[in-house]
Amino acid sequence: MIPAGCVYKCRGCKHREWSMAESLAQKYTFVQSKLKPWADKVEPVRSVEEAERWGYRSKTTLSANFNGNNWEFGMWARDELISIPYCPIHSSNANKIFELIRENIPQTADFRLAFIVLSRAQLVLVLKTKVKPSLDWVSEGFSQALKEVGIEGFWIHLNPSAGKRIFEKTTWHLLWGSPRSTDYNGLLYGPAAFQQLIPKLYNQSLHETLSFFGLNSSDAVVDLYCGTGNSMNCWIKAGAKTIGVEQSGDAVECAKVNIPEAIVLRGACRQRIPQVKEWVMEQRNQGQRVLLYANPPRTGLETEVLSWIVKDGLPSKIAYLSCSPGTLYKNLIFLTEKGYKVKRVIPFDFFPQTIHVECLALLEL
Repeated sequence: MIPAGCVYKCRGCKHREWSMAESLAQKYTFVQSKLKPWADKVEPVRSVEEAERWGYRSKTTLSANFNGNNWEFGMWARDELISIPYCPIHSSNANKIFELIRENIPQTADFRLAFIVLSRAQLVLVLKTKVKPSLDWVSEGFSQALKEVGIEGFWIHLNPSAGKRIFEKTTWHLLWGSPRSTDYNGLLYGPAAFQQLIPKLYNQSLHETLSFFGLNSSDAVVDLYCGTGNSMNCWIKAGAKTIGVEQSGDAVECAKVNIPEAIVLRGACRQRIPQVKEWVMEQRNQGQRVLLYANPPRTGLETEVLSWIVKDGLPSKIAYLSCSPGTLYKNLIFLTEKGYKVKRVIPFDFFPQTIHVECLALLEL
């Protein structure tokens, strides 16, 4: 039987009918098969307690569709929107927020709602238009109800090209509240900043990296795809000098406030290799040991980044948090052929009930 609230046609959680032991065993076997050359380095999958494997999503994105009578929120399967009004992996507050939106936004297809993006205390309605709509529906009662379930900033984002890409460099309107909230580690984040779903597990991965690096004031860490600065905060607190690179403008703005001691560069990592290369040379000239932390998207490390690592960067240790074991395999093959050795692979169950598993690979030159 599927859990209460699950919609049978929704296949987002393909392990929803599995026991915790069955799910973790499958993920462990999957990681071993994908990383076969280092299967003996793969450790058991780390997860949370059974009770914490449901209701953990306070950050999610849902597609929206007006069916002629009312609004439905969920995920598209070809030409059909699978409505998931009370998903059991969403937090109870998240489900209440979606219900409030469904009841209070204009009940017409002319209201061009394409996506709802919930980032914990920041809420964004993405409209597929360049024309700002009337805001008569944003009543005091509706706003108060959102505040009571934890919303601190309520936005409208106008993106006439909304589709596969949710956010563009188009108009943002803060309807009320604060443009920034504080995350699980006390750092600021905005409505478009990436965040891990289960803070307990993410912080475990950072602790493992800290232990592996053994940082002190004689170290310098290059942090690629640094987000709002949670990882950089760890390196700075341990006494290391740090430079970060992040493409999201929202995340960069937050990171500069969160970690003022670090250098934060905006742009794709491949575009910032010249600046990173210069910084690394300066640190080495000062006698600093250089290390690398990377948390890239599913596509993995860019070719230019890999080339810099093995030719010029040559960090003595690398911690690579990957959301794709398949991509990780390709990158590890390249790095191990150029002199790096995989010491440990720690899988993390950041997405319970789903097929997804992330891995922290620890390498040494």
